[in-house]
Formats: sequence, structure tokens, C-alpha cells
Amino acid sequence: MTNQHPTVAPARTVDRAEVTEQELRDLGVDLARDFPGSTAADFLRYPVLSEGGWFMVVKHQPTLRSVSREPWDLFGPIHLTSHGLDLS
Repeated sequence: MTNQHPTVAPARTVDRAEVTEQELRDLGVDLARDFPGSTAADFLRYPVLSEGGWFMVVKHQPTLRSVSREPWDLFGPIHLTSHGLDLS
């Protein structure tokens, strides 16, 4: 019998960033026209995984409607230790 204590890896979390009104305007969103009664606080930016890979999206949280969807890192929030390694 060993005295080893099993360890549990910490849970992986992904932060959801707030979006400003200016960022929404830059994305072509008119809050009064497209989401009446909503404010910029109702939108968040975060990564999602779909059949096409990882994307960084901005979604209206009450309806989960995407207002922006851009391709993101190949492995999403997981970075290989070789990421950014310059081999030259």
C-alpha cells in the first residue's frame, strides 16, 4: 500500500467578457432596433466549439442569438506548451 494522495485537476473555466455599446455598434447592432429593451450588459463575448471548430462569439444572453462569430484558436482555450515556440 502506498501513501500517495490522489490529486484532482482544477476545473477548466472560460471567462465571459462584457461587451461595450461601442463594440456592439461596431458589429452593426442597433440595440433599439435589433434588441428593444436590452442593454450592452445583456451581451457577452466567449469561445464556443461547434462542428466547424472554435469560434469567438458575442451573444445576446436572454435569447442566445449570436451577433458576431469569428474563427478562434485551433484548440480553443487549451494551449500547447509549444505554442509560440520559435524554432528558428
